[in-house]
Amino acid sequence: MTNTINTNAIDFIGDIHGHASELEELLRKLHYRKTSGYHQHPTRKAFFVGDFIDRGPQIREVLEIVKPMVDNGAAYAVIGNHEYNAICYWTTGADGKPLRKHTEKNRVQHRKTIDAFGDVDAFRKYVEWFKTLPIYIEHEHFKSVHAQWNQEHINHLRKEGIVNFTNPEFLINSGTSGTAEYEMIECLLKGEELEVPGVPFMDKDGNERFSYRLKWWLRGANLTCKESLFEFSQNGKDDTLPLFSAGYDENEVPVFFGHYWLKDDKPYLQQHNVCCLDFSVAKEGFLVAYSWDGERALREEKFKYVRNETI
Repeated sequence: MTNTINTNAIDFIGDIHGHASELEELLRKLHYRKTSGYHQHPTRKAFFVGDFIDRGPQIREVLEIVKPMVDNGAAYAVIGNHEYNAICYWTTGADGKPLRKHTEKNRVQHRKTIDAFGDVDAFRKYVEWFKTLPIYIEHEHFKSVHAQWNQEHINHLRKEGIVNFTNPEFLINSGTSGTAEYEMIECLLKGEELEVPGVPFMDKDGNERFSYRLKWWLRGANLTCKESLFEFSQNGKDDTLPLFSAGYDENEVPVFFGHYWLKDDKPYLQQHNVCCLDFSVAKEGFLVAYSWDGERALREEKFKYVRNETI
């Protein structure tokens, strides 16, 4: 999706997950002010990389901040996997069953969002809005997707004219395991994973897992598990990964994304042109922004962030 973004003065903002107080504080830090009913900046635009809902205490309030900003041209956004999950939770497939199963795990994950609205019909209006959010944005000077930039998948979506989830056939296929659409969306919105049998870890929700998310931007064929997998135990075996990844080219324009729940004590760049903005605000971390002014080589001093107020 090429687009009509005509500015190089953009504040990219990471996963919010229902933390409206932190979002308002961060917007103040970035010199956005609420006028005419929405937050705006006189010379800059905000850019949200998805995951507005679930987990946090102020989910409805977050959407009441973000959607008016996007609707009024004060911000741009791409869809996150949690918004996509909500679409699938409330959409039935060809078999008449929800695309996202109403298992106990999925109900628990989505419960705070449902409770935040009380009236499910009120939330469904946001679900329809989620469908209109771009899956990715590929601009002349930057790229953005929620989890993983995969050029092959992006090229395929562009060729098919798919920019969001308003096409019912594409939506149903994307939520149906085993389809090409499913594999593409799993990658772009959730990131590729690698199973390491015999080396489990506990994820952020307390579930034991053996599939580790890849640091997909790294390049090389002989990367170790410890350096190339999120959450990999320092006590685990350190096998090399065969033909791991082409990574993200150092000569490409910057790519901005979220999703990965980084736990460090301050934001940092993954590469000079690779910027993850998710630093775990929903797990007592930070809500993070990168104030971009068109530079190809990103600089860590351009991060701004606020800590989860519950600390």
